[in-house]
Amino acid sequence: MRKRIIFYIQIIRKKYLVFIFFVALSTLAWYIRALADNYITEIKYPVKYINLPPNRILSKAPPSFLNIQVRADGFTILSYKLKLKRALRFDVNSFSLYSLSTDSTSVYLLTQYIHDKLTAELNESNKNIQILDISPDTLFFNFSRLRKKKIKIIPVISKSSLMFARQHMLNGEPYVIPDSIFVSGPTNILDTLNQIYTEIVNLENEEDTVKTTRPLKSFDERVIYSINKVKVIVPVDRFTESDFEIPIDAINVPENLVVKLFPNKIKINYLITLSNFNKVTLGSFHAYIDYNTIDHDINPKLKVNLDPLPAYMHNVKIKPAYVEFLIEKRSAENWNYGRNR
Repeated sequence: MRKRIIFYIQIIRKKYLVFIFFVALSTLAWYIRALADNYITEIKYPVKYINLPPNRILSKAPPSFLNIQVRADGFTILSYKLKLKRALRFDVNSFSLYSLSTDSTSVYLLTQYIHDKLTAELNESNKNIQILDISPDTLFFNFSRLRKKKIKIIPVISKSSLMFARQHMLNGEPYVIPDSIFVSGPTNILDTLNQIYTEIVNLENEEDTVKTTRPLKSFDERVIYSINKVKVIVPVDRFTESDFEIPIDAINVPENLVVKLFPNKIKINYLITLSNFNKVTLGSFHAYIDYNTIDHDINPKLKVNLDPLPAYMHNVKIKPAYVEFLIEKRSAENWNYGRNR
């Protein structure tokens, strides 16, 4: 009984497979027959605009695709929809452009005038395609006058605690070669463009000056750089710690008064690279207090100020930052002597 059941199942399975095969074959035959008929459909066609008027650039790009209504047999339509379409090279200068009123920077072109060119493009491999309509029916071109400007380049350096090897630091500001480039683009963009940045320079455990080439950041396809890469130099050197003890000067003190400071000297501690170490002398510093800032009610001490220090000195600390003071009248003899000198 069991063998008989298995036998019937095998017969049914074979009949089912035969049925499926003929259904698939019929479907394929119907599909091929259907593709032989003509149809009307839309094709989305990419466009690339070339040969713009001299000294002009597009401030607002026209559509990058055209919707083309065509009539063709199913095989042709299917092949066009499946294959990667090469962009139509739209030679702007080869067509007559019409101005919008008196504004010569805004012009338009009726797409009916590109009918023949597009037909030739579509029929390179097949002569059975017919263009019925092109959308949009009008292409608008908004031009800006092309301008050239010299722009400063700013290097962008990554910042982290792992930038430098132990006991190493920046030995001056990073810089680029060249420090500026010529940029061409629409006037409305270049008017507000004052600097261009490099791509980020990543530093890790550096113990010597870094020299690398980095591309410039691009922010608008209408802006053209004279060069696209620059050399970035990041000066790195070993550093040491040093200090000086310097006297405190008192400024804006009336002639008849003497300001005594306690203490009258401060200690300056700083970090400096070895290549700059010998540049620092006692004359590099000027510490002072300002008599005009004295206010007994707010602070019984005076803040010690420093004149601006060279940029190659880092982490400058002064001790003490505030000093006590005593104001005395200058004796008449010393006052007159001082005035008559």
